Amino acid sequence: MSNTLANETHQRGLKDFLQLYNTITEYCFNKCISKFNERSPSNNETSCVDICTDNYVHFNQRFMFNFVDHQERRKREAEQVTAEAAAKEQEEKQKQLQQAAAAFAAGQEQAAADMAAASASSSPVLADLPLKTGQAMELLETLAGSSSGTVPPDNSLQNIPVSLADPVQSVQEGAK
Repeated sequence: MSNTLANETHQRGLKDFLQLYNTITEYCFNKCISKFNERSPSNNETSCVDICTDNYVHFNQRFMFNFVDHQERRKREAEQVTAEAAAKEQEEKQKQLQQAAAAFAAGQEQAAADMAAASASSSPVLADLPLKTGQAMELLETLAGSSSGTVPPDNSLQNIPVSLADPVQSVQEGAK
């Protein structure tokens, strides 16, 4: 495979050289040779052909050097643009990761604050909590059995506040 590639490259180089040689020959011949009466070119024609070919070869070398330089510059610029795009994409990904991490941290802090608030409020004072109907009735029945109070038949004792200091007294006062 590499053998055929090297052969193709060699053939392309030979073709380019022969094309350049033919172009120089034709250009310099048309420019410098004007008399066809003699068998060999005159001294003026020979020096004209030498100068023409030298100029053409130097021009071609400069042209090819500039062409290769330009191609390399374009390749470097394309690589630089690609690298900048990749760096920008990497920065965008990094920024998204940082934002996600910040959002996660904020969520963790909020969850911790919510848990702290929930644990702080998990032992409320009973006086601040209204008793539900079933609990109030149960408490009143217990109190009625130990004291001489009577339990009203309706659900009017639904939201009686109870104090931790003396639950029996607070229920009796709430029932009044």
